[in-house]
Amino acid sequence: MNRETANVLLLLVGGTLIKIAADGSYVRYVKPGLLPYLLASALVIVVLAVAAIAADVRRGQAADDGHADGHRHSTRPYWMLLVPAAVILFVAPPAIGVSSVGPSTAQQTMAAPEKSAFPPLPDGAAPELSLLDLIGRAARDSTGSLDGREITTTGFLVATSDNADNADFDLARVLIICCAADARTIRVHLGGNLGGNFGSIPDGTWLSVTGVVLPGSADAETNYTPTLTVTDVVRIPAPANTYAY
Repeated sequence: MNRETANVLLLLVGGTLIKIAADGSYVRYVKPGLLPYLLASALVIVVLAVAAIAADVRRGQAADDGHADGHRHSTRPYWMLLVPAAVILFVAPPAIGVSSVGPSTAQQTMAAPEKSAFPPLPDGAAPELSLLDLIGRAARDSTGSLDGREITTTGFLVATSDNADNADFDLARVLIICCAADARTIRVHLGGNLGGNFGSIPDGTWLSVTGVVLPGSADAETNYTPTLTVTDVVRIPAPANTYAY
């Protein structure tokens, strides 16, 4: 790769990182806590690219990376490296969503979780819990804080059966540990009389669901996927950041 190609590639990659950090779309790829590191790396890349371009301009021409006999390799394959950066810069792909979720109601295979005491639920009727907290409490809470308590949680709807007479639905979110490359689905099974509640709602619709977790439903047989007996459902707009962490 000659210097012109390398410098332009560096500048475009750095500019792309700055752009997704500035408009907030970086959360489609990495955790929010990684923003300072993303910005720092973007600025370093841009500074290196600008410094290299300025040095070439001062010399009047870019240094030739070809062989001493004057032979030069084609740079066409290296320019193809610009395509991914250009796609993110001009046509940002959407966050991972329902299209990546399979029909299985099981979480990613996991060993039996170790029980521990969770903090008490907030006071009041149907306190709001994240889907991740709900699943953790159902599978691991030694105090049984969910038993008999109505709670509210949010996620997107996933139909796990297309049988109209025996429809099954899950409420899901996409969990990322570090970045989108390690994304996996977390979900709860929705129980109760669901036909009237969900039959006409398309997959991927974001919902606020109120209900009571069925005691003992998050066990090895269900791969620690709890069942939420639904008492109320409200459609909501998709959040700005659709991932769970």
